[in-house]
Amino acid sequence: MNLLGVSVVLTDSMVPSIRPGDMVFYFNAGFGVGDVVVYCVTPSHCVVHRVVDFIVLDTVNGYRTMVVTKGDSVDVVDSPVEIGRVRGRVVFSIPREIWIPIAVALLAYTLYSLVRTPIVGYSYAVMLSVALVLVVAVYAAIPRPIELETIKPPVVNLAGVYFEPSTCSIRVRYTGELSLTNASVEVNSVEVDYIVLYAKEVVIKPSPSLLRESFEYRKPLLIAVRASLNNVGSLFGEYDLYVGGVDPGVSVANSTLVIKNLNCFPVAVNVSIRYLDSGSWVWSNKSYIIQGFSTLSLEPPRGALHPYAYVYWYNQGDKRWAGLPLGKS
Repeated sequence: MNLLGVSVVLTDSMVPSIRPGDMVFYFNAGFGVGDVVVYCVTPSHCVVHRVVDFIVLDTVNGYRTMVVTKGDSVDVVDSPVEIGRVRGRVVFSIPREIWIPIAVALLAYTLYSLVRTPIVGYSYAVMLSVALVLVVAVYAAIPRPIELETIKPPVVNLAGVYFEPSTCSIRVRYTGELSLTNASVEVNSVEVDYIVLYAKEVVIKPSPSLLRESFEYRKPLLIAVRASLNNVGSLFGEYDLYVGGVDPGVSVANSTLVIKNLNCFPVAVNVSIRYLDSGSWVWSNKSYIIQGFSTLSLEPPRGALHPYAYVYWYNQGDKRWAGLPLGKS
């Protein structure tokens, strides 16, 4: 059952739709963007403002729906409040020119009638008036019970964050009642330029250097998604994603060292070649970055005898290597 509440507006933040001194009536009923609602920041201080947005916050404890409101005559939005603090939606208002004279007349008539009653008299009428004021003050300070079941916040649930190794793209998937629109994504605080938006999915391509760093040193990518939900609300979510991959393929073909990067992102390798030159062992060492799905071919130095190659790289923070003879040049 919807509960009826009454509040008197004391500020001019809703002018001209609602003026200071107007009396508003609100029901504990569903509301959306554009509706005027009543929410309380303390038991005795409530705000009557218009809903301009919903925010769905994705936290470690689950989703939290916040309501963003703003006065009609101000340019700054209010701080988001929990949807549970909204008492209800304003359904109609009574101008101050109507209800104040009526209330004063009724109160004056009641007091006058009490004074003229022999049983009550003047002193008892004053005591009843004071008691009535105290009851009203206490009643206004006590939070009204509400039923949140009738208020349906935007629903969106995370289905998963996936890395596609074939395309070097990341997919953030959602399920729920609403569709995603106007998304922007940051990866490690860097805004992503490549974004493809679907109704329930955001597809991005992060910087290749970020993917390489995550793969080599097992550093999670922090993906921050900001999206609109059917012009009804907004979604903010932050997700950690580890990038997996495979080790480079190291082989020898015709005395040539062949290193194949089987990943879509770049991989850094260090190549050391040991060989015999003029009776002494010599080492050559150099680092390379092999682009995604690319091959690096290295030949031993001219005139090198008994060349042997050592290839080093990192995978998930582990230093790995492979050693192969290159043969006699």
